[in-house]
Amino acid sequence: VESQFKVVSELRPRYRSISRALRQSSQKLPECWHVVFSPDETKFAWLCGNHKVVLVPWNRSKNCLLDLDDKDERGNEIKSNLVVIDAGSPVNSVAFGTGTPEEHLFRQESGRWTRFNFSRDLVLATGHVNGRIRIWDAFSGHVLLELMDHTDAVRDIAFAPDGSLRLVSGSLDKSLKIWDLKDDGNMIKTLSGHKSHVFWCTWSPTSVYMASCGSENKVIVWDMKRYKIHQTLVGHYNSVMACDFSPDGAILATASRDTRVILWDPASGKLLRTLYHVQPPPSFIFASGANGAWIRGIAYSRDGMHIGTVSEGGLVRFWNLVDEERDIPMVKQCDNNDEEEELLCCSVSPSGRTLAVGNSESRVTFYQVPRVVGTLKHLARMAVRKHLESPNIDNILLPTRLTEYLKYHLWY
Repeated sequence: VESQFKVVSELRPRYRSISRALRQSSQKLPECWHVVFSPDETKFAWLCGNHKVVLVPWNRSKNCLLDLDDKDERGNEIKSNLVVIDAGSPVNSVAFGTGTPEEHLFRQESGRWTRFNFSRDLVLATGHVNGRIRIWDAFSGHVLLELMDHTDAVRDIAFAPDGSLRLVSGSLDKSLKIWDLKDDGNMIKTLSGHKSHVFWCTWSPTSVYMASCGSENKVIVWDMKRYKIHQTLVGHYNSVMACDFSPDGAILATASRDTRVILWDPASGKLLRTLYHVQPPPSFIFASGANGAWIRGIAYSRDGMHIGTVSEGGLVRFWNLVDEERDIPMVKQCDNNDEEEELLCCSVSPSGRTLAVGNSESRVTFYQVPRVVGTLKHLARMAVRKHLESPNIDNILLPTRLTEYLKYHLWY
């Protein structure tokens, strides 16, 4: 059964006039370029000031802010504190990181001494305008480490989902860097492939691949076992602002200023599908310039059937990829008192029930995500694709239509 796509709550800065004054000055912050849930969905990281990060308790049982409902499904009280972090310098990006899964936490240690045992804790990483990265205890708000090597603003950071606590950072200095928090934050590798600013980086669910994009019209898929370029995806006509992998890792969705979302096969580099925020599709000249419909954020839902996007002009859209007749229309989101606010980013909660949207005035809006029961065929495809990349599907003797369906050449 599909529920309504609607606003359920908001976070607003107390002093919006101060925030607006800072944005209009030489300081380009505060702007909420990242909205992030913790992996266990108990906290939400909110960039709500020039260098302030607030970790807001989230009720994963009731799918809401904890201050709206502090009871779980059984009626027991949930206790969690608001954590306010003064990061010391303007923050561009934020990410939560966790160590190995619980069933592996009590295995015998390697015997090698390190200053911190991050594998037992939830940590928060912040990327700063000055090129530095700081690691924080997500429960106390205390700083643990500072990582320094970038020479320009760190626009995005992301932890590997495999519990290895590898952290990738993308910067305006055109580079990506890999850090190992289990080795006291030592840098593993610098990845050089972009010729201009890097805006976004994201890991595949298996941590085999990592994708990065920026002010070029290309996306790079990296092999994270060899730290080499695996694929270069070329098809956009303008800067690529963000990207995200599907839950099975079979698709990479990219959002661009050219008004389009492109769905790619990250293993083969094949373009699978194009979604348009503007109809009819814009001409090359329109798409490659200031067209008023830049797509700034994208997030894949956990059911693998939907994609959330935000674009210039205050438009939020939740796309249904497997049933076009149920594609939800755009939602106009704007503040009647401030037409200058622009939507900058979006993120889907780990449970897949909430879409968080951040804007240029550090306001966050939470949408209830439509819940749809996937067909058995779709669920089976996702299960297969978690373990099988598209080039390997051709090695299996299957009917042609089933092969095309498994490779996402067919969607229905």
